[in-house]
Amino acid sequence: MSDRATRLHNSPWSGVFYVTGGGVSFLAEMLGTAGASATVLEASVPYAEKSLADLLSRQPEQAASQATARALSVAAFSRAQQLGDGQLCGLGCTASLTTNREKRGQTRAYWAIHTATTTHSYTLILNNNLSRQEQEHALVEAIWQSLSNDLLETSSSAIPGEVSAKHARTPPPMLPLFDTTPYKYCATKADTDLLMPGSFNPLHDGHLELLRIAQSVTGKDGAFELAVKNADKPAIDHLTLSERLEQFEQPVWLTNTPNFVDKAKLFPNCTFALGIDTMVRIAQPRFYQSGETGLGQAVSDFNRLNTRFLVFGRLQDNEFLGLEDIELPDDLGALCQGVPETTYRMDISSTDLRRLQIL
Repeated sequence: MSDRATRLHNSPWSGVFYVTGGGVSFLAEMLGTAGASATVLEASVPYAEKSLADLLSRQPEQAASQATARALSVAAFSRAQQLGDGQLCGLGCTASLTTNREKRGQTRAYWAIHTATTTHSYTLILNNNLSRQEQEHALVEAIWQSLSNDLLETSSSAIPGEVSAKHARTPPPMLPLFDTTPYKYCATKADTDLLMPGSFNPLHDGHLELLRIAQSVTGKDGAFELAVKNADKPAIDHLTLSERLEQFEQPVWLTNTPNFVDKAKLFPNCTFALGIDTMVRIAQPRFYQSGETGLGQAVSDFNRLNTRFLVFGRLQDNEFLGLEDIELPDDLGALCQGVPETTYRMDISSTDLRRLQIL
């Protein structure tokens, strides 16, 4: 029996717990203590790469990372919403601990606790000279302290090792962004005639220049649009949303609409400035629930809502592609205006920038 597990089981919290690479004995302690069924809606150890990718709907750029732990916590919380009600939480943990193979780099662990309003994110740097058992013990002690502090609001012993913590709480006016009903929010007054959608992970000079040129081409004042949900990426958490917003000096519209039909309904009479890769996805039937029929309905909706697309070329597989280089249905192509390479070309990749941050 574990007193700390008993305290959690006696609390109003219940949730889903995803742990990989380390911290499995945390699950064992929690599940081995009477009353676990009150707390644990589901627990999983996605060790295999494919298992982790299936859980996150994509292969993470790095398995043991803060971003992966946060994504796991969001996936866990989303699953908890399907399985239970009341005070729900999701915990995601990913670690790179000592193994029986030669370990390159620093042994470390990351975990996050996600709730309806708040995300707590932790990084624990471990001593490479410790045994795996010792590292596992340090990680489990740290996870229990964070749960005690964040969910039970009771202080515990100091976290062993070198730890850093971050957290963010989403203000009430922004909380509907994490629901399913389409919703938009902007903290400042901003026009909606011209929007540049993106995940902005990170925001870079290419984004800023693209919006500047879009304003020049259209003669409209523009703003950025950041969706907390994306058609082919995991939803972002409260802390990541806060960090993304901190990058901007310009107005940003926040939405929870992962597809452009829903965006168009939130922003009628809008021109969306976007890259050629996004335009290709808009034209692909596989992104619509009813395939070709869904694509046809989307184009009809775009026409009805007076939606237009300003399409910027970009480097794809070492070849620069513009609007003239892709095939679109005629009725969708009629809604598009291409920006020539001579007007805009910046071969900056958000993915490459993130890889440099990792290195």
